[in-house]
Amino acid sequence: MILPPLLAPVFSLLLLVLPVQAAQEFLLPASAGPERKLVIYSATDYLHLEPLLQHFQQEHPRLSIRLLDLNTQELHDRFLTEGPDSPADLLISSAMDLQLKLVNDGHARPWRSNQTLALPAEAHWRHELFAFTFEPVLTVFNRTLLGPHPVPRSRQELLTLLRRDPARFAGRIATYDIVSSGVGYLLASQDSQQGLMYGRLLEAFGSLAVHLDDTSNGMLESLARGNMVIGYNLLGSYVSSALARYPQLEALAPEDYTLMLMRLALIPNSAPHPTAAGELIDFMLSARGQALLAQSGLHPLLEPDSDQLRLAVQAQGPITLIPLTPALLPLQDRLARKHFIDTWTHSIAAPNAAP
Repeated sequence: MILPPLLAPVFSLLLLVLPVQAAQEFLLPASAGPERKLVIYSATDYLHLEPLLQHFQQEHPRLSIRLLDLNTQELHDRFLTEGPDSPADLLISSAMDLQLKLVNDGHARPWRSNQTLALPAEAHWRHELFAFTFEPVLTVFNRTLLGPHPVPRSRQELLTLLRRDPARFAGRIATYDIVSSGVGYLLASQDSQQGLMYGRLLEAFGSLAVHLDDTSNGMLESLARGNMVIGYNLLGSYVSSALARYPQLEALAPEDYTLMLMRLALIPNSAPHPTAAGELIDFMLSARGQALLAQSGLHPLLEPDSDQLRLAVQAQGPITLIPLTPALLPLQDRLARKHFIDTWTHSIAAPNAAP
């Protein structure tokens, strides 16, 4: 499956590395005064958001934007650690369960507008949590390093391949670390609900010394360099960008099922500038905003000039959309989360025997 390439914009911004949780900070100064400020905590690669933010600023020239780029778990933990003193006006993350838990725990404030009221029920929660893009979840292969083997079209074929040629893949499979990545935990928990195959794959990954990473981009770089042969459960927008740069990579939406998550935005109760945050949500959901997101390599939520969900992905089999419902919350219970992580860790710590 080949996804649209990322149209990488050229930018020149101040880039800082923060000592806390290694966040990257991007600053877009206001072009006119007096200045209003908007602080965004985001777990989306900045290059995908930059065109949208720049166009939004053109319509709001007195608005400066400060964006902190964190991974999904870091974003959630940092916001909770800061408490009521958090400067964040908007939280953007694909860790749907963590975002929903923040809403459920009373950390979000509602925003109602023509744009949000037009959203389908599946794309928002209590007018406090709003989807604005989709993200297909894919398996990626370094085609060159697969050697004589065809690209497996399903998880069963992938398992068969690992059993047939374990020496080729030992130490060269990458997937999310579900302890340090919120979206990795979400995807693992959803995979575990699809049947027994995921458990068998985990054991095979463990027997082959799977490499764990916090980000899709990190895994894609390892695949492109030839350090890894297989990347499991990578986010489609980042895969799209990598495919455009690295012809040796091939992506697959498996025949058995393809998980699809939604990227979500919420305005914290403690937001210093909630109106500016709500205006940005409206812009993201507008036809222009959705088009800008599409041009930057993300997958728009809505069909053009429509309030219908887009679900635009060329999958080999069924698409399993992760629902934005309270069903996501039980595995965020502290004891349930610990049990799931312990079980997952035990599965990938299988003895070093053939899978």
